[in-house]
Amino acid sequence: MGTQLSWPVATYLKTPRLDLEPVRVEHAEEAYPWMADERIHAFTGGQPDSLDELRARFRRQAEGHSPDGTQGWLNWMIRHRTGRLIGTVQATVTRGNLNGQDLLQAQLAWVLAFEAQGHGFAREAASDMVIWLMGNGVQRFTATIHPRHKASKGVARAVGLHPSIVVIDGEIEWSNDAIWPTVESGLIGT
Repeated sequence: MGTQLSWPVATYLKTPRLDLEPVRVEHAEEAYPWMADERIHAFTGGQPDSLDELRARFRRQAEGHSPDGTQGWLNWMIRHRTGRLIGTVQATVTRGNLNGQDLLQAQLAWVLAFEAQGHGFAREAASDMVIWLMGNGVQRFTATIHPRHKASKGVARAVGLHPSIVVIDGEIEWSNDAIWPTVESGLIGT
């Protein structure tokens, strides 16, 4: 079993159009209809969870850390000011080492209801999450994005990430590191 570490705890966040609520089991029933929509799995793959599976996942995520304590789990539900849940943002926080320096790093992810896509909600929520994470000591950020997912690339750019040469399960790792040559820098071919 890993060492139990202390991790930041997700708190309620507010943006101009959205409320980010730390995930609770009770969110599952409200989120299930749009999370069961197969269209939101077009780039991420997999199948939608059943309602019971979604409840179990939210229960695990709400604990705030992995069972062995080696990861901090920060998960928020995105609620539009109309009152509707429209998505999620999340960060899996770990301790890392970059050039001999210990640091906190976060693997980021975002998912929006199909009908909520294309309005800048993911960008707004992810940006607020990253600002909050930076205020809680996180220095390195990554996200893995399908090479054809233009909307997620836009969100990644908005939070300061750039594509790297790292490929994980067919997805490109984006990060805020300056150490990797990127397609955008012209150091690798497109």
